[in-house]
Amino acid sequence: MISLKRNDKIIILVAVVVIVIAGVGIAMYTQPPEVYTPPPTSTTSQSFNVSWVQRNVSLDTINGFAGKKAPYTGGIQIDQGNIISITFNLSWVDDHTTFLKRFGLDRITLAVTTLDGDLIQMSNTSAPKTRMGTDTITLESHISPPITTIKDVDETSAQAQLSKQPPFDDSWMNRNFSFTVSDKIGEKRILPRLLDKGNTFTLEISYSYYQGVIQPGQMKPTGGDGDTNSTEDPFEPPYMSMIISTGCGRFV
Repeated sequence: MISLKRNDKIIILVAVVVIVIAGVGIAMYTQPPEVYTPPPTSTTSQSFNVSWVQRNVSLDTINGFAGKKAPYTGGIQIDQGNIISITFNLSWVDDHTTFLKRFGLDRITLAVTTLDGDLIQMSNTSAPKTRMGTDTITLESHISPPITTIKDVDETSAQAQLSKQPPFDDSWMNRNFSFTVSDKIGEKRILPRLLDKGNTFTLEISYSYYQGVIQPGQMKPTGGDGDTNSTEDPFEPPYMSMIISTGCGRFV
């Protein structure tokens, strides 16, 4: 039988007491209920640049008749802002010609009045053989789109703001542009001239305008992104680590 020294007996006794206390502590320890903390909402604000894209629109085609004594007159109004240009494209086929379709060709004139009261005219004679003719007049506004930025919003809000913004240029919006189509009979002989009452034509009117389109700019995070979903227990019973750190574990 191994005889123990007094110091060894004291160490063993202390170790036994510590083990007993640790066991009682572990048995009595109750883990605190887990409290769920929702993660903070993370939002992102963004600035959007507005780029201006050219769009083209065609109005209803006008099929009319220009008489030799009764020019065709009309006008248009465009319910659209930011208008870049308006184009009037007139075409026709001469219905009365003589001698292999080379003589008696009509001259048709297209005239458009600008908002300033200026009269712009384009006049052409029907082509030999084909009897076809065209006149084209384009009005240009010479506008320049502004540099626009919509700040600190999401894409949906940016689209809504852009749709509510008034046009940056409305000088041609809902304004009247009048035009006239007149026909000068080309036939010189009396009887054919009397028979030629005028000419039918087709007038196509189109316009182009600037439309704003949002482009993503710089993003700025405004919410926290820390890890709040950790389920690690912040409290751990220190008993076993205390036993090991005391050096008494070598007797267990």
